[in-house]
Amino acid sequence: MFIRRCLVRNCPYAARALQTSAEAQSRPRRALLYMPGDDMKKIRKAAQLDLDLAVLDCEDAVAVSRKSLARSTITTALNTLQFGRTERGVRTNSVSSGLIADDLAAILRNEIQPDVIMVPKLDTVEEARTLNMLVAQSSDTPVKVIFQTESAIGLLNLGSILEYLVTASHIIPVAVVFGADDYVSDIQASRDIEAVVYARQKVVAYARAYNLQPIDRVHIEFRELEALRAESKSGFGMGFAGKQCIHPTQVPIIQESFRPTPEQVEYAQQLIRSFNDSQSKGKGAFTFRDKMIDRPTLLQAQNVVNMFSDLD
Repeated sequence: MFIRRCLVRNCPYAARALQTSAEAQSRPRRALLYMPGDDMKKIRKAAQLDLDLAVLDCEDAVAVSRKSLARSTITTALNTLQFGRTERGVRTNSVSSGLIADDLAAILRNEIQPDVIMVPKLDTVEEARTLNMLVAQSSDTPVKVIFQTESAIGLLNLGSILEYLVTASHIIPVAVVFGADDYVSDIQASRDIEAVVYARQKVVAYARAYNLQPIDRVHIEFRELEALRAESKSGFGMGFAGKQCIHPTQVPIIQESFRPTPEQVEYAQQLIRSFNDSQSKGKGAFTFRDKMIDRPTLLQAQNVVNMFSDLD
């Protein structure tokens, strides 16, 4: 892992990388809800939800002719609305769009900055370098960034992009979002879950390797709530930390799905106690509820307990 290599070599970025790791893991981002940046009514509604992350969108949800209106509406919302516990995010346009410099200037020079910015369609290390330069032009301090992987080339370059971002001077990466709809269009596939298994697994593996949060695809059939619940639980089981959503009714289902159940927490806590007892007696592997337990299983149990503590 890059962070471990940095520590071994006394890399000057090691402390920053570890800080990023701790922050990314500690703040829940289970439901990531988009709302159009040019619609103050919808933004006000999002501010009143019990929501982990509200993303005010300058990109896909806003027509090209209304980009300027979206920027001014978003800055007004940041300056005037109270979001409570909800993390405030703004999605810019992509680096390749030619619009992101204006987005960043408006958002990062605003009286109140968002908690995090989200950058779509980050496909190459060169685009990541450009992003860092543009952020530096609008902010004196590093900015937390969530970025989206939405193409075949972006997925292939994901490791190199992440390795650059964790050393970038003005970016603190905290999460990686899988943009499934653009991805399946790019690879000329259907939107069936089978078509994106490889991509979803790769996003999880790379994000977790760099101690960032992987965020799963949108469930676009927003009225099919039981299907949403099943897909959310599946994503949680794959290692995703959260899921994108497009309608407020999806939020409670996603946030309930991306947390361990009371039964899982109780099982994990008892397993840890039994492991500690076994260690005190000088034993290695041991049996717990008819299962052979060793250190990897202990680490899984600790993940469950830690996740429960973060959300409690």
